[in-house]
Amino acid sequence: MIRILHTADWHLGHRLYDRDRTPEHRGALNWLLKTVEAEAVDLLIVAGDVFDVTNPSNQAKELYYDFLARLVRTGCAAAVIVGGNHDSPGLLDAPRGLLRQLRLHVVGAAGAPAGERVFSLECGTGQVVVAAVPYLRERDLRTSQFGESSTDRLDRLREGIRQHFVDIAAAAEEQRADPSAPIVATGHLFAAGATDSEEKNSYIYQADEQNIAAAHFPSCFDYVALGHVHRAQHVGTFDHVRYSGSLLPLTFVEGQAARSVCLVELGPAGSPVVTRKIGVPTQRTLVRLHAPLEEVKAGLQHAAAAATGEGLRPWAEVRVRTDVAIPNLREKLDRVIREAQPTSDGRPAVELLRISTERLTPRADAGAPDDIRQLDELLPTDVFGQLCARQEVTAAARADLAADFADLYSWVQEQEEL
Repeated sequence: MIRILHTADWHLGHRLYDRDRTPEHRGALNWLLKTVEAEAVDLLIVAGDVFDVTNPSNQAKELYYDFLARLVRTGCAAAVIVGGNHDSPGLLDAPRGLLRQLRLHVVGAAGAPAGERVFSLECGTGQVVVAAVPYLRERDLRTSQFGESSTDRLDRLREGIRQHFVDIAAAAEEQRADPSAPIVATGHLFAAGATDSEEKNSYIYQADEQNIAAAHFPSCFDYVALGHVHRAQHVGTFDHVRYSGSLLPLTFVEGQAARSVCLVELGPAGSPVVTRKIGVPTQRTLVRLHAPLEEVKAGLQHAAAAATGEGLRPWAEVRVRTDVAIPNLREKLDRVIREAQPTSDGRPAVELLRISTERLTPRADAGAPDDIRQLDELLPTDVFGQLCARQEVTAAARADLAADFADLYSWVQEQEEL
């Protein structure tokens, strides 16, 4: 029996409304190391998005390398780490020769032949073969064809993704010396049948929910460890194709649901897979209140009263639904928190990271927005969509413009990583 701990989407260096989250990540990684030891894990898999940006801070990189240094001192036999869409392939791949000597196998990009991204590892009571597939960029799959439509392009990309998994599956079977050794694959993409928070809009082509289905993964894969979707789940009816979910909530919406990692027990190839979610302890409470003023006040009172003063101070995102202007809103809400839970250092027990307002009833002018969002709450595609909405174009033309903008934005991101 081989015990695998599947995790993904760490997003080290992530900032929430420009607030540093290093203490949260440090706490989560410390817990992860303790879990590796407590669960007698043989193999750790990190399925992409180690970092939040392609050029992470030195502090984020220090967290990553410190974790790896401590991991090799545990009883875990090996680790496989693949890059995600937020990662720089070059940054991850740079030390791979050194890390491989420590049985830490890193694949930042899919440029190498499939056979070079297959690892035969001695773990637990036997051998496991890992087909390491990172985030697949467009240049990894195909070249653009002049004059093709957006639909044709997506079809080619989907077929490229499916063929990539077929090719690496063939390489894994070829390198498997023991026919009874299970094969594990990784991936960082949005598989059809998965669900995620509605607010997690992604403007890269892999976020298209129809690009690959669980049934498209080759049957020789005994387990498929996926990343990119932040909600832990299996895909469709396939219990062996799973997202572990993110290690920390990246938004206040995600903060309303528990985080987890997935413990996987594998026997010989073809035997049933046993999986178990392990909840990640909350590092910092994220309070999200979108309601009329009195309900917001009550929610803040409850959050402040529940704050113990130990650990990291809770953060709150507040959107007050009102039809009238409320002067000095921040001061009013801060007073509610202080009165509910006085603190020795004079700071509020709950820190308000964002306060905004939204109309309680629709405007008479249907064309006017009911709420005003700050620029840092908008994705580039949101801004482009609003600009398109102001133009006198048909819905079909607007959809084509949005698809072209997504293509361009994806291309710009890839050029910045070269």
